[in-house]
Amino acid sequence: MPRPRFRPTLLALMTAWLGAIAFVTHMLMLAEISRWESHFDEDVRLIVSDVKQKLDTNEAVLAGFSAFLQAVDRSDTDSAMKYAAAATAAYPHIYMIEVARRVALSEELQFQGTLRQTWRSDFSIKDFSELTGRPFQDDSQKNITWPILFMYPALPEAQAIYGLRLETVDYLSRTMALAHRNIKPVVSPVFSMYEGDGAYILLQEVSRKAGKAGTDLNFFGDTMVALLLIKTRSLVPARSREGDHEQISFAAIITPPGNPQSQLFAHQAAEAGLLDRLMLPRFSRQLRIDNVSQPTVMTFERQLLWRDFFHAEQLLVLLLLGAALIVVPWVTVRHYLSLDQAEIEQERSAYLATHDLLTGLPNRFLFTDRFEHAFRNWQRNGNAFALLLADLDHFKEINDRYGHDVGDQVLTACATRMADELRACDTVARYGGDEFVILLANILNIEDAENVGRKLLAAISAPIETTAGPLDLSCSIGIAICPTHGISLDTLRKLADQAMYQAKDQGRNAVSVFAGVPG
Repeated sequence: MPRPRFRPTLLALMTAWLGAIAFVTHMLMLAEISRWESHFDEDVRLIVSDVKQKLDTNEAVLAGFSAFLQAVDRSDTDSAMKYAAAATAAYPHIYMIEVARRVALSEELQFQGTLRQTWRSDFSIKDFSELTGRPFQDDSQKNITWPILFMYPALPEAQAIYGLRLETVDYLSRTMALAHRNIKPVVSPVFSMYEGDGAYILLQEVSRKAGKAGTDLNFFGDTMVALLLIKTRSLVPARSREGDHEQISFAAIITPPGNPQSQLFAHQAAEAGLLDRLMLPRFSRQLRIDNVSQPTVMTFERQLLWRDFFHAEQLLVLLLLGAALIVVPWVTVRHYLSLDQAEIEQERSAYLATHDLLTGLPNRFLFTDRFEHAFRNWQRNGNAFALLLADLDHFKEINDRYGHDVGDQVLTACATRMADELRACDTVARYGGDEFVILLANILNIEDAENVGRKLLAAISAPIETTAGPLDLSCSIGIAICPTHGISLDTLRKLADQAMYQAKDQGRNAVSVFAGVPG
């Protein structure tokens, strides 16, 4: 198949098609990015919803437990234990429920002794520094203390905090001050627990009417602090560890009023590849969880990955686009190649219809057309022209002696030599056998035609190289002039033929101009 010609239309079509493919691919990419962004927003909404639900639950549980402490008997620890057990079972993210009561410093030793006799023989009221070894400086003058008396579950590793003064815990001292006479719960900064892990405390002061003095132990007292201990990692939604959520980096920062903000938890997704970071967008969101005691700001980031695009539906679309990218140009190029081939075949057919197959010279059909052009030029401008008829002398003897192959070589050589001697505006055609007809356009007089005839005789008379060796040849040429001798092709050809035979009668290898009277 031939190489395609340069076609501006083909180039424009290919450019338009590639542009269309690029545009469709771009729009598909934008649609896919938008889909993933919507998916990311939905994931963010679900995670925030889970965290908010737990934070709201913390407040609800603390409010319910505070109300319970106001109503329960002052020493009914069994009922308190059952209530705490039910709450922690229903809400596993609540790690521990604790109660500390207010004790006047003047009554501290007596209260400690009473609890040793009636509750725990090893009970003692102590500072936080005794457990941690961290010094705590508090210059304020206080006449009350807040020892922890109740906790659920009573974990073995947490037994040491019974009797711990809350006001001596460095990260709780400010929180205790904020909770005093405050009807709303207060949250502490995030801290490391005595038994490990990060946590924070949600607490609320609870007061009830003073009861009548009696001999029974007043375990919880008239003023106490209810505490919820929340492990920060328990607030992380379980869904964040599933499926696509693993690709989301997020962090939660609690911003309690009156206390410094601190990080609750954070999750860092696996590092994305360089191409992902350079070529694909990174989604980010920041949402605030409005909670009275635990206002929290959550930040989310999701780096889109190339593998996110390679799901079954998208792969099918990309496959179809790739096929279209290849098939359409291929079909288009084949179409244009077919057009080129058809043009070549048409040109070849036209050439074969108007030229002699052996010599490549115009045949009688093309010669007739050239004659018509010359005739119209004479009619318009009065430019005369000549028709020459050349016949090779003794050509039949060459065919008979050396064969038709050698004869064809002679004909081809003669055709080439005659064409070389003529101007671009002149025409030489093979009229049949060993006969050639020449059209000389725009001649001034008969002598011009005779001079051209003599040049043709000289060209033909040079030895011709063939497979049978060099051969000498001559020809006879007859000339007729338009309009002197006639104006039609048939008339001029017949008169030139008569002149050619006159040349042969004169001994061949001659040029003869028709000298008779046209019939």
